[in-house]
Amino acid sequence: MEAIDDSLPPRAPASLHSLHASSLQLLTRGASGAFVVSVCGTGLGFVANLVMARVIGRQEYGVYALMFSWISVLAVVAQAGQDISLIRLLPSYIREGAWGKVRGLRRGVGAMVFAISCCIAIAGCAVVYMIGAEHSASWRNTFYVGFAMLPILTQLQQSGALHKAFKRPVVSGLYQTLGRPLLLIVLMGALALTVHDADAPWAAMATLASAALALAGSAWHLVHKWPEQGRQVPPKYEIRRWLTVGLQMSVLSIVMVAGARFDVLILGALMGTGDVGPYYAAVRMAGFALFAQGAVNVVLAPMIADRYDAHDLGGLQLVAKQAARFAFAGAFAVSVFFTVTGRWLLALFGRGFDSAYVPLMVLLWGYCATMALGEVGFMLSMTRYQKLATVLVLVGVAANAIVAWLFVPTLGATGAAIGAVVSLLAWRGLAWWIVRSRLGIEPSIFGTARGADVS
Repeated sequence: MEAIDDSLPPRAPASLHSLHASSLQLLTRGASGAFVVSVCGTGLGFVANLVMARVIGRQEYGVYALMFSWISVLAVVAQAGQDISLIRLLPSYIREGAWGKVRGLRRGVGAMVFAISCCIAIAGCAVVYMIGAEHSASWRNTFYVGFAMLPILTQLQQSGALHKAFKRPVVSGLYQTLGRPLLLIVLMGALALTVHDADAPWAAMATLASAALALAGSAWHLVHKWPEQGRQVPPKYEIRRWLTVGLQMSVLSIVMVAGARFDVLILGALMGTGDVGPYYAAVRMAGFALFAQGAVNVVLAPMIADRYDAHDLGGLQLVAKQAARFAFAGAFAVSVFFTVTGRWLLALFGRGFDSAYVPLMVLLWGYCATMALGEVGFMLSMTRYQKLATVLVLVGVAANAIVAWLFVPTLGATGAAIGAVVSLLAWRGLAWWIVRSRLGIEPSIFGTARGADVS
């Protein structure tokens, strides 16, 4: 990222114009590269889930989806925010030439996250053992494999965070976003040819193997590209600092991921795994509406912090508006496409999956409405309102729980989709109002550039 000259006069129109143009160019260039990786990764993930559903069937796919939703949440818990610590601290260590701290950060954080994920995995297996009699053998074995997968997934995330910290976002996505689903497609194809009655545990083992292979590739790349200055120096550890930085953002990350998976979890709890499969397929398809937002977010967060620290309200407004319009345009285009083709694409997953067409429509057009509000989460968390952002997301999770509990028993998957959309609209709507009132920024697609400064 380009350095920002804080000595610039705050109201020099020509200089600000040049700075704002540079910000937009950086946003566009960075988002474009991430956009390609995001689109390809989302597409491969969709194909992998489609192949899996065809191979193992609706009921077993529901078991797998429920397991992977739980593991996704627990993986964020196990990280304890340390993937953020890597991205936040490693660049500053490199600028200082503190290669001992760089090596210590890599070793210490990796060991910490591995230990936490192993403890969670052991505890999870114990829970499965205690309640397993209430479920099928397939359910039990799938969750056992899922918990065995947890340390591998967290180390893959750690490796990806290190690549990002070294400013290699494409390499990071190459293994985690592209490599893992591609390997899963190959492995599921092999299962279809060699195993007569492949079920959810087989799918879980294929997922574990694909994650392990992706981790091996990412780790090899990291070792191969590791700077010479950091190979021989003794490691130095700043555990207290790492924990402080990580824990500041870990709560928000955990709450957001839990909220994103809550609809699947509550649907499985209230209606069983038979309804989870088609709904999870709809969730995967609706995820295409978010890839433009994900591409923007790769570069948006540090840009928000830069503009805010430079007291450049005009630049902050301009970046927020452009990011919102980019994300909304992507969501709208995807929603129109799946409105036309969604029922046919869901049917590709297998018999009964087209029942999730209405939930898919609820999710897609709900995402469009929330994208129109702008990336309000980062507008709060990257300024001085990160604690407030966590509270707002918790409000959204509570709204999701209430709505889902009321509507899922009668509407099934459609009720879960309504709960997910209400959750997003609740917390993002409140966040939009706070960004407008406290930061003086209109973060939505209707925002207009301003030339004032942050006081």
